[in-house]
Amino acid sequence: MRPIKISVVIPVKNGAATLSQCLESLRKQTIGNSLEIIIADSMSTDGSREIALSYGAQIVDIPNGTFDHGLTRNKGVQAAEGDLIYLTVQDAWISDTGMLERMASHFKDVLVKAVVGHQAVPHEKDKNPYIWYRPISAPSVTEKLINGVEAFKKFTVKEQQSLVAWDDVVAMYRKDALLQQPFVQTAFAEDWIWSFNALQKGWKLLHDSSLVVYHYHHHSFQYAFKSCYTINYHFYKFFNYKPAYPALLLPVIRATYHLMKHQQLSWKEKMYWIGHNVLGKLGNFFSTILFLVRFNMGGEASIKKGYHNYCKAIPQGKQKNS
Repeated sequence: MRPIKISVVIPVKNGAATLSQCLESLRKQTIGNSLEIIIADSMSTDGSREIALSYGAQIVDIPNGTFDHGLTRNKGVQAAEGDLIYLTVQDAWISDTGMLERMASHFKDVLVKAVVGHQAVPHEKDKNPYIWYRPISAPSVTEKLINGVEAFKKFTVKEQQSLVAWDDVVAMYRKDALLQQPFVQTAFAEDWIWSFNALQKGWKLLHDSSLVVYHYHHHSFQYAFKSCYTINYHFYKFFNYKPAYPALLLPVIRATYHLMKHQQLSWKEKMYWIGHNVLGKLGNFFSTILFLVRFNMGGEASIKKGYHNYCKAIPQGKQKNS
């Protein structure tokens, strides 16, 4: 029996600032020599393609203006030769050298169709210290499995969201599962939609909290506003989930209190990050309020119009120094 080969599929667009770190973390994996790297590149012009080639990656061209979170990943999967497909993104990197080996070991259970891990923010000064990774419990493996659509409907909305939650920043799939059920065409939430459909087929999925990748986007007011509206729109469109009216004062107070107590930050850094968190939370707050006002006044047609007005392009995450 031939050894299982893992194909890594990474959508890329002008990711030179972070791509080397991502690919280096793959090279350092204990099974690094058996990895195939597929870069689905949206015609990068900043040297990303040259970086990918230097790591021996295969490049799949995504013509300008055609990127789609679902269909672009399908193209990468179709080009892959591995029995297992690991999906991540250009600005994420694996936290320990044995992660992919542990992730792949879950597929010894022939019923497991996919495994997801956890993304976290590392303790680095250019990343929001309020959300630095601070695990509060021992790692565990949780099985996601239901018996059909009717069983799923019996769960509360909160329970449904917990079951469906999925993350293509750190996810591994059987290739035959992705071929049988490809990602749908969508500008967001292709991973949640896939999980939602897989669970209703009765497929067995796993979440392993020991599988950690580091990943960070710097949230300006504008980025937070657009990202929040995008999330709310797609979660309503595909799952009929409507957000609750958001709090503002308490989250701002909580973040400010935590940062003021932070012993690793200077006063200047504390002031910067307090302002950063206030702006991000304001962006989320006003975005959600606007979404709910539009929904209450004009229903689905109004929130769709708002999405096309406010989120003309798929939000692309940036780092602090970008």
